[in-house]
Amino acid sequence: MSNNFLIYRLFMGTAAMFLGVSGTLIAAPVMAQGAQVIEEIVVTARKRSENAQDVPAAVAAFNAEDLEERGIDNIIEAARLTPNVTINETNGLIAGAIQVFIRGIGNDPGFDQGVGVYVDDVYLNRTTGALLDVYDVERIEILKGPQGHLYGRNTIGGAVKYVSAEPDNETRFKVEAKVGTDSLRRIRAGLSGAISEDKLFGSIAISKIDQDGYQRNLFNGDDYASQDKVAARGTLIWQATDSLRMKFVADMMDDDSDPYVPTRVAVQTAGAAGLGTFQALLSTANMFVPGAAYLAPGVSLDTSLPRDEDHVNTAHIAGGFDEYKIETQGYALTIDWDLNDRWSLKSITAGRELENVMPFDFDGTDQVFIDTLQTRDVEDFSQELQFNYSGDNINAVFGLYYLDGEFENESLTTQTPLLRLLSSHVKNTTQDDRTTESRSFYANIDWDLNDQWQLSVGGRYTKDEKDIDQIASVTLTQHVAGFVNIPGLEQAPLVLSPMGAQMFPMMPFFSFFMPHRDQLGNIINYGSADTVTVFPENKVGDDEWSEFTPSVKLSFSPNDSTMIYGGMSSGFKSGGFTFTGSAPVAPTYDPETVTTYVAGLKTTFAEGTVRLNIEAFLNDYEDKQVAVIQLTNGALVQSFQNVGEVESKGAEVELTWLPPIDGLVINLNIGWLDADIEEIIDQLPGTDPAVFGNIAGLRELGYSPELTWQARVQYTAALGDAGSLTVGVDANYRDEMYTDSPVNMTDPFFQASLSDDRTLTNAFLTWRSADARWRITLEGKNLSDERVIENTFNVSNFILGGYNRGRTWGLTVGYDMN
Repeated sequence: MSNNFLIYRLFMGTAAMFLGVSGTLIAAPVMAQGAQVIEEIVVTARKRSENAQDVPAAVAAFNAEDLEERGIDNIIEAARLTPNVTINETNGLIAGAIQVFIRGIGNDPGFDQGVGVYVDDVYLNRTTGALLDVYDVERIEILKGPQGHLYGRNTIGGAVKYVSAEPDNETRFKVEAKVGTDSLRRIRAGLSGAISEDKLFGSIAISKIDQDGYQRNLFNGDDYASQDKVAARGTLIWQATDSLRMKFVADMMDDDSDPYVPTRVAVQTAGAAGLGTFQALLSTANMFVPGAAYLAPGVSLDTSLPRDEDHVNTAHIAGGFDEYKIETQGYALTIDWDLNDRWSLKSITAGRELENVMPFDFDGTDQVFIDTLQTRDVEDFSQELQFNYSGDNINAVFGLYYLDGEFENESLTTQTPLLRLLSSHVKNTTQDDRTTESRSFYANIDWDLNDQWQLSVGGRYTKDEKDIDQIASVTLTQHVAGFVNIPGLEQAPLVLSPMGAQMFPMMPFFSFFMPHRDQLGNIINYGSADTVTVFPENKVGDDEWSEFTPSVKLSFSPNDSTMIYGGMSSGFKSGGFTFTGSAPVAPTYDPETVTTYVAGLKTTFAEGTVRLNIEAFLNDYEDKQVAVIQLTNGALVQSFQNVGEVESKGAEVELTWLPPIDGLVINLNIGWLDADIEEIIDQLPGTDPAVFGNIAGLRELGYSPELTWQARVQYTAALGDAGSLTVGVDANYRDEMYTDSPVNMTDPFFQASLSDDRTLTNAFLTWRSADARWRITLEGKNLSDERVIENTFNVSNFILGGYNRGRTWGLTVGYDMN
């Protein structure tokens, strides 16, 4: 059965079901009497301003008022606005970075982004620092499916667009203050207006947030997962002539928070690669725990302390998580030039700098088993040129895109494999330079064949070049049998289980494990070193990849309020380098390509009070890219691989209804997703190493929940001269999903990455003054206090994870002089 036929059946079945509902609603006489109509939202999904309902694609758009009403404080919370979208912080490994998945395709750490994040048409080349606070915003758009034929960087899963507010002749001043859970204190303010009427406009906006941490480190009592951030954006617009307009935007963000610390979710003990050899020696005190206690998020010498999702047990030898910081600065110059009545030119020149200090505790214990401290300096520059044509029945865009990304990194990794008993392994990376150059040409033509039919044809040619140059030295200390002396951590010795206490003294090298002390009682060493070896571990590499990705869609509009469409589009994510093996030349992994087939319906009926959008899709992609972190010969190595072919299919329904009750709004969104790995060629389980076959049936794809839905009810009551009162409740459900990819279904250890299904419920109450200038909002989020794993990372014998936040409340007072 062909993919096209599957999509046709899926779409027609879903459309028939909901058109039946539509007919019922239209027949209801009260709907024709409703005074409300659904507001039109203007988007730039096709590089020109148009009603979102006229775009033949799944586009979810929310203006500033929508975001304010729904309590969207940052871009992560936008995931609860539309189905089949997962957005979270990668707090299971890398704090301060964003992870976006749309329909099972997304941003896996270490790879190019599968979903592009844009700020005012500028692609953010790094996920670190892209966890955007929602302030000074006009709207947020979420576009689903490949977007390479219209947008800056080639993306295979979709795009999230953050569109900031623009100043004009009207003077505006806005300020709000918020307090809440964990001593939350947040200030947002903005001022905009004309510097010279009709010619020069400017704006400045700032956001400052402070909040105490909600994680407790059982090792030393420190708190983590706090917030200490400041962000600002300034905009200047010069209307030089009627046909020439220039906009310059500069922004900065400084994050000095105590970051979220990953929680140890599971430890591998079984098999030759596991740590079960040592479990008889160790108690539940501070390392690996026999039985179910292996899964305890936090373990401490004091067993009376609580153990839950918000408790960790970590030590770090290189300054610890206090060293964490993210600093970004960016600028963008956009020039719009109307060449004549039909042609216009748009130039977008942008640069962004990032400084990031990131500590890692890869084992999640206070034993300093595997620790890393990375210092990153990043510079990205992009240039985009767009030629736009608008004719009687043709609209077209032709674009050139260039990206130059430079990454410099220094890192210190301290590894003491096998529980600090046999060796220490310190890798000092003094140079890690990586560059990316991407050049692209794209085009898209929308041709109105007549008043009802439109044909859209697009394509993109992309060529990516990458190179790396790493210089590192490794100091390997082999011990006869003794602890590595780690200053400052003498108070955290290994603690023996009852069985271990009996076994250890009988071992011939027992005395080497005892700390040696001088006459004053100071610890001077933990044993005697046998040999110390220092050797280089350098890597170099350069390669390039290119691809042409076409797109075609056909839409039919039987009337002004209904559109039916279908088509295909494709995307490309370039390859890169992996770091396995001892050879100095780094091997490469292949690009990932996706072809997406869609069929959809968009309609507004019942005199503008009901809006129904449906889209069915099938994603067929090859050479799915995955990352693996493992211990190899005592060293922590991150390798990148292509696993084969993946297919995902599903459907989405988004309904907005304004009942015949003034002030009442109801939203219901449903998303279904079925993602399957079709092919992974690897060694067949239980066979000779030379025997290979397709083991796809033994693996599952992550970040692909089968069912997601959102429901929202909001009611506004007019209070006359006293203003208005709005109450709203929303719930969003996500089915269980794996938070790593691909997951080995034959090993119980990997099942720890399964995140349970969860329903998050939020509510708010808002009073607005009669002149709409004053606003007071009381809100509660995650009212049922549901806690589930949001993401996990498999690091050799450990699985680390990050959890969603528990119940919170907030009180906001705002003033808006419009």
